[in-house]
Amino acid sequence: MLLAALSSPFVANGARPVVLEDLPGFDRPVSAAFSPDGKSLFVVNRSRGEVGARRGAGSLTKYSVGEGLDFKLASKRFVIGLTAPSDIDFLPVDLDGIAPAGSLILVSGTPLIETEDGRITKDASNDFIGISLYDPESGKLITRVDLGPASEIKLKGEHPLVSPNSLTVDKSGSFYIADTGIGGNLFKKSVQAQPVIYRIRASGLVDMFSGKSPMDVEVMKISSIPGDISYQSQDDSVFFVANHIQGATKGAVFKVARSDFHDVMKIQTVVRELTALSSMRLTPSGKVLLATNKGELVVPRGKKASRLIRFKPEMTFSTPGKFAMLPEAGGSFVIAVPEETGSAGAGKGQRVRIVRVPPNF
Repeated sequence: MLLAALSSPFVANGARPVVLEDLPGFDRPVSAAFSPDGKSLFVVNRSRGEVGARRGAGSLTKYSVGEGLDFKLASKRFVIGLTAPSDIDFLPVDLDGIAPAGSLILVSGTPLIETEDGRITKDASNDFIGISLYDPESGKLITRVDLGPASEIKLKGEHPLVSPNSLTVDKSGSFYIADTGIGGNLFKKSVQAQPVIYRIRASGLVDMFSGKSPMDVEVMKISSIPGDISYQSQDDSVFFVANHIQGATKGAVFKVARSDFHDVMKIQTVVRELTALSSMRLTPSGKVLLATNKGELVVPRGKKASRLIRFKPEMTFSTPGKFAMLPEAGGSFVIAVPEETGSAGAGKGQRVRIVRVPPNF
């Protein structure tokens, strides 16, 4: 998704990234996204208890972004009543009268829901697992579609959504959604699930939101747990983070050209055998920027190594989520990194950290 470039002050060569501001008061923030015009920042709050998501307690927060990166809280609870929201993006095209271009698209749902007595629910069949469209100005729900195991709408007879955790949209309006496949046994009728990435073309989205099972759907079955998925217009490719969880957790990044999505043999390895990864974006200069579960920012160097991005003063992020990126004039860029635990320990200090990264980092 292209973003408007903001004017920025001069950044000297050799400068390190610097924290500009901490936005406080979130409830387990897991994902952030700047609006296409760069004038708003949306944050996904995936409210959780001790063992699972809190039913109906998730929300979206909206900030306005003024001149000079002036962040002002527009609505702490812009959208409410969500169960396990995971990720957001914006539609680049109109959906034939269903929703206009620029609509906010959200994926949510999981069977890993905490009951009132602090246990995982034994049956998530009646909980919503799917896609919702919202007006980014008012927060009003435009439409939504349930794609979970109990839904009548099926994704081409393949695996239903079970626990989706990331989404992205390409320039043609095709929608990509990654599903972990975790929790298939927590439904009235146990389902056999596995990690997958779906592509649903714009015509398929129209079908779904019209109450029909979409025809224009492709599926990519993967062997690792997807952690983030991101369409990058610079490469016209889809990048995805995957974490191998057998033995010591290892993270990898793969990419596939939009035209080759249907061909598993065309998937390229960007980097592998790193520490566990949480998020990735492509910088304005074309570098892959990764956030690790340990809270570091790194750039791949070859297929099995990475370079650590150092801050001044030194710092790491605390439980980072999917970060948003906003280009600035001159090649620098700003990232908004959700932190579930901030600096105050588990369950406290949850924030979004705003960081400027210089062009020659």
